[in-house]
Amino acid sequence: GGAEEGAGVGDAEVVSAVGCAEGSGVGAADDKGVDAVEVDCAVDCAEGLKVRAADDKRVVGEAEVLRFLPALLFLPIWLTIAIREDLLATSFRQYYPLSIAMIFGSLIAGSTPLGGGVVAFPVSVLSIKFTPSQGRDFSLMIQSCGMAAASFLVLTKRPYLLKDHGSLLAKTSLCNVIGLICGAFVVVPPFIAMCIYTTSVAGFAIILAYVERCVHYERGGLPLSHSSDMQQTVRSDSSASLKEDEESEHDNSPQPQAANVDLILLATFSFIGGFMSSKIGTGADMAWYAYGALVHNLKGRNTIICDNDLTSMSIIVMTVTSIFGTMLSVTTSGDEAVTTDVYHAFIACACFVVLGAPLGSLLLSKHYQRRLKNLFYILAALQLLIFGVVKIRDDVVAWCVIGGSLSLVMFGITITNRSFYSLRRKKLEVETGKRVVGV
Repeated sequence: GGAEEGAGVGDAEVVSAVGCAEGSGVGAADDKGVDAVEVDCAVDCAEGLKVRAADDKRVVGEAEVLRFLPALLFLPIWLTIAIREDLLATSFRQYYPLSIAMIFGSLIAGSTPLGGGVVAFPVSVLSIKFTPSQGRDFSLMIQSCGMAAASFLVLTKRPYLLKDHGSLLAKTSLCNVIGLICGAFVVVPPFIAMCIYTTSVAGFAIILAYVERCVHYERGGLPLSHSSDMQQTVRSDSSASLKEDEESEHDNSPQPQAANVDLILLATFSFIGGFMSSKIGTGADMAWYAYGALVHNLKGRNTIICDNDLTSMSIIVMTVTSIFGTMLSVTTSGDEAVTTDVYHAFIACACFVVLGAPLGSLLLSKHYQRRLKNLFYILAALQLLIFGVVKIRDDVVAWCVIGGSLSLVMFGITITNRSFYSLRRKKLEVETGKRVVGV
């Protein structure tokens, strides 16, 4: 009986061993199944990443094409009109120097606070021998295409501009259009129109050089002059500055009286810019930039608009002004009607500016802007010299008016610079609790 019991126990162990072996086999098979599933998941993930990368490339490609959508829509219309009216060969043969100039002008228009009119007006008047009214019409018409394409690209890349500064753009555009309409009813002699152009460009060159080389804006928001001795004064640590910013945030809200003054200044600058555009085909963009850099950015810490955004907004402002200015020009009859020569010049240049202005908007970087601005300073000095030698000559009154206007610009810059000093001094006194002297 004992042997039989021992044999039974041995059989049970064998059965148990077999069961364990079978379980191990099943477990191994299960592990292989898990590994296979993991491999399949990895393959699926890799394929998904490839598909997503391909989709991202496709989206980026579509976005790049979308940026130039105005040009893609405009060029077929331009080509149809040019062929239908048999203007293609004639326009290019007669106005190819203007076409070459506008390639450069369109790049300036899309990357600086200067519209293409800053090149179109002097070249068309001094080189092509257009009258100032023809030069104005050509400038407005060509910018209504090029600047519109650049604005589309700007709003594609910087959609926050309308959200953050839409009210400013609306007020500025409205006052620009009012100035444009008023200027349409004021007759200005050709010589005076050329004086307005020369003075405005030279004055804006001074403002742009001052803002670029003498003023920058701190992270805290207040302006600071590079040449100021205040850079050597005591500076508080950043955490204290941020804390003070948070505690005084309610102080940045504009008071009613200050808001009214600011609105009056905005309306004045914009009206002058619209009036200038009605005479020389440009000016609204320069007036906006001057207001933004010299007036708006002094209001408080949370209102600073950086230079690139000021430039982008000036493109939008000039787009609106040029479109409505073109509407006024092409619907005018009589002696002030748009001439056939202007239409021919438009056909010769439009295809270039509608591509050049958006490409210029892609150059909104400090490296490219600095070079283009330096080139503009040279051109501003040359056009003042050439206009003085060719047109003004020994006209003492004209020289006095131009000199007085530029002196007025310098006086305004001096007042602005003193405001910079005052604001910086007050900020330092608040942060350090000490009176700052010697500024």
